[in-house]
Amino acid sequence: MRASPWIAPALLVALLWSLLPVYWFAKIAFLTPDEIARFPPPLWPQEPTLAAFFNIFGFDYTTAGGMLRRASGQANQIMRGLENSLIVSLVVTVVTLAIVVPLAYVFARLRFAHKEKLLFAILLAVALPPVSTLIPFYAMYVRLGLNGTLTGLIIVTLTITVPFVTWMLIGYFRNLPPVERLARIDGFSRLETFWRVMLPLGRSGIAVAAVIAFLFAWNEYTYALVLVNGTSANTLPTAISGFLFQHPEPSHLAASLLLTILPPALVAYFLQRHIGEMNLVDPIR
Repeated sequence: MRASPWIAPALLVALLWSLLPVYWFAKIAFLTPDEIARFPPPLWPQEPTLAAFFNIFGFDYTTAGGMLRRASGQANQIMRGLENSLIVSLVVTVVTLAIVVPLAYVFARLRFAHKEKLLFAILLAVALPPVSTLIPFYAMYVRLGLNGTLTGLIIVTLTITVPFVTWMLIGYFRNLPPVERLARIDGFSRLETFWRVMLPLGRSGIAVAAVIAFLFAWNEYTYALVLVNGTSANTLPTAISGFLFQHPEPSHLAASLLLTILPPALVAYFLQRHIGEMNLVDPIR
């Protein structure tokens, strides 16, 4: 079958769409203030500097030309936000996998009453936009004293990751070969079959589930803006939004945005082999 001539242009457009914002912020992060103020802006830094990256971590920086670049006033928020985002993302990823992997396996491989109704309940939870539950969560958190805490943010983020990753993994587990009966013949219990046979077979899907959960938790902004913004539980996305209310420092904002890209990019890079092996099917099939 001959490939469509539109594939290459479509891939090029998708590549430019994805990489152009990264290039633009990366360029601004390394520009000097004079180059940022220049019009038209340069396509690449003429005198690249790491000053912005030092500044957002609270350090002054003296350029090769002797210019002193002061530390960002948002540095403390950035550092605290980075720490909190890592804590929330790692905890959410671990808890999500602990809940979702056995849950998705049960939905995919076992038969029980009202299975289809429960599946559509999961789909409904996936379809609900976070903003639709924001006010009820806020009212409940105020009463329970969970607003402004990492515990509260972790719990509310799990309401996003658990349904979505469950729906994704159901299809993956359904597509695995039917080896349970053979394992039971060999003397394995149902739990041993799940632990010693199905988990190794499903490692690629579980790795992708970990990436998805981490990305959702790392990029969560809506709940964090209302529930923890301005507190000691502030996360990196909401900390970066503070740059919009200060004296404009485009290079600091750009450097902070690049910082938010780095951890998810590293996670996806080290698990890319498993992502390539992932084969999703319709969980309702």
